[in-house]
Amino acid sequence: MNGATGDGGESLTVHQLLRNLAPDYRKRFDSSMPERHRQVLKKILSCRTSALGGQLFECPDCPRFLYRYHSCNDRHCPLCGQADADDWFKRQQARLLLPTAYFLVTFTVPEALRLFLRAHQQIGLDLLFACSAQALQDLAGNPRLLGAQLAMLGVLHTWSRTLIFHPHIHYLIPGGGLSPDGRQWIAARPKFLLPVKALGAHLRTRFKARLQKEHPELFAQVAAKVWKRHWNVDSRPAGSGLNALRYLSGYVFKTATSNRKVHLLAAGMVRWNYRESQTGRHTSIQLQAPEFMARFLQHILPRGYARVRTFGWLHPAAKVRANRVRALLRQQSLLSPAEEKAWKPPPDPQIELPGLKTPLVCSAPLCPRCQQPMSLVASWRGGQVVLYPKRPP
Repeated sequence: MNGATGDGGESLTVHQLLRNLAPDYRKRFDSSMPERHRQVLKKILSCRTSALGGQLFECPDCPRFLYRYHSCNDRHCPLCGQADADDWFKRQQARLLLPTAYFLVTFTVPEALRLFLRAHQQIGLDLLFACSAQALQDLAGNPRLLGAQLAMLGVLHTWSRTLIFHPHIHYLIPGGGLSPDGRQWIAARPKFLLPVKALGAHLRTRFKARLQKEHPELFAQVAAKVWKRHWNVDSRPAGSGLNALRYLSGYVFKTATSNRKVHLLAAGMVRWNYRESQTGRHTSIQLQAPEFMARFLQHILPRGYARVRTFGWLHPAAKVRANRVRALLRQQSLLSPAEEKAWKPPPDPQIELPGLKTPLVCSAPLCPRCQQPMSLVASWRGGQVVLYPKRPP
């Protein structure tokens, strides 16, 4: 529901705001919008509307009908992804979290490189992933620092709290690694994984070398000052890793923001509330409507781009090493679905006992009037003509 803000404006969710602002934005800027942005915005605006199809439910006890419209399931949509994120969190919790300390390491790039990465996302962000992961492995492999191979879960974020383009990669890393001969678990120091200044310098060196070798025409577009700036890396203990994994899961299936409340002011400005990272103070900024739309849309990634990646012995191809680590830490090995099926004993025969009934699991919505489960009476796909039933008086 929309609500007045007391200053002549109204309080909207992000999705409602996008639907409110999109017609004028497309009218003014459609010819200059990337095709990918147009496609994603169209899907977002159609989410949970009759345009994508849906289902019709009827209450068996009172004359009530209820429509449920389909979701777009686009990872950039603020309405979608929560159930997927919860499932992902549960799966990764079982697969990734081990009985050891964890670290959260974040790589960022200088401000002078951000526009280049936004213009060349596929190439630039791939290099950022590859070079930051290799920087971690190179330094961890040094016997004076750790002398072991790490495992990392990397999640790309492209936004800041004010929605500007600010690409950075969060790595959730177990506090230790596998020895070169694969026979020992080598634990890191309790509150120290690797030196951050050396990580930043090594990332800069590798990124520059690979960009210059593989894409010399793009390398020429980067200002020389980028290679003289400090590339910031933050490393902090993350305890058991559970809270850090929960934080990362919130944006695996979302982009830039959840479907939070925002304020559309009477003058057409958008007031965006956020918390400053340095001070923790809650504050806000006011943006022109086109500026808000542009800030949101710039975080749309190329089709199929992998925002979540695993490296080291957590990579899917390193299953043997991963299970070796689990054995060293006295954990049960992980089996593939096929292995689980092969090794799982057959179920015991089911015996039906008189007087016992299997509980009915019903996912149908409840009638808003009488709270009884409603019955599915019709469903349709996007583009089909829908005949709406008449409500009895």
